[in-house]
Amino acid sequence: MDKEVIFHTYRENADMDTFRNKRERATRADVARLANVSTAVVSYVFNNGPRNVAPETAERVRDAAQKLNYRPNSMAKALRTGSSKTIGIIVPDLSNPFFSDVYNALENIATSRGYSAMFVASHQNPEREMDGVSKLIARDVDAILIASAQPTSALASVPRKECPFVFLDQTQAIPGAKCVSTDFRAAVQTAVQHLIDHGRTNIAMLSGKADEGLGDKRIQGWYQAFDNSTLPIGPIKQAHFTRAGGYEAMMALLNSGKQLDAIFVDSDLEAIGALRALHERQVRVPEDIAIVSFDGTIDSQYTWPSLTVVQQNAQTIGTCLFHAAIDSENTPDLQLVRASLIPRESCGCLTSTVYA
Repeated sequence: MDKEVIFHTYRENADMDTFRNKRERATRADVARLANVSTAVVSYVFNNGPRNVAPETAERVRDAAQKLNYRPNSMAKALRTGSSKTIGIIVPDLSNPFFSDVYNALENIATSRGYSAMFVASHQNPEREMDGVSKLIARDVDAILIASAQPTSALASVPRKECPFVFLDQTQAIPGAKCVSTDFRAAVQTAVQHLIDHGRTNIAMLSGKADEGLGDKRIQGWYQAFDNSTLPIGPIKQAHFTRAGGYEAMMALLNSGKQLDAIFVDSDLEAIGALRALHERQVRVPEDIAIVSFDGTIDSQYTWPSLTVVQQNAQTIGTCLFHAAIDSENTPDLQLVRASLIPRESCGCLTSTVYA
């Protein structure tokens, strides 16, 4: 074997032994020593510049990094660039397919732009939500995106000086933050009008936020739909945005003796629970009671009958959230995304044509 090759192999093995004896995390200097390059070259390879590195040299650096199990120090990079390339996301409830769809879209676009997404679950608890905010700020995230468990009136107390904040499902501007939401008011009007167009005259609403009254845009849309018609305003029953909530609320309406021929439900989860209650009472859908739901998650296609929905655009919402987080100076303070009506069997329609 050539002496130079023997020496290089001996040196590589010696460097590996030295590193193992340290029992420490590999550094950029360790990689540079093993690859026989400067630390600057290692930096160029892992930061894609600012200077070009010959392909064979870059391969040698990556090979050395793999042997040493080297991982670039993201905190040090954040100090150099002023960006951690990480966005923090406060998750209220991942069991809701709509939130899962939005966060999948958000994570995909973040990854494609070189960002990482850090999720923290609040479980709809305001105290855990604020604790999550503090933890994400301590991690030096570039922005925090949050579907808050707190009413809009309480959001002014959320500390926002440390980094940009973007609120999901907030339909009115919040000073010092960005907001992205579906246009709930218009969406509910569309749903109710569709039921009216089917000739339904006794329409009730299952609402996850009935306790917020006219402060909620869904409720505003409900009243506006009846203002635009000659029908009496139907009852609103609280259902808590869950399957169990929808089931219990539907049972309560059936037990009340109210003569109903249609229901608007403001989430697919509630609608699934409502369908079970109707089936148990042998109420035919849509012959006896028609249903239109809000969200348009994948589950709505697999209920029986399939749910007519006003579908939120999770992909557009995720994209708007990301741009509001990383390019806040060039995005509006409030972005309202339009929903689409998708008629299916639960209202009496037999088509899946999308009406934008």
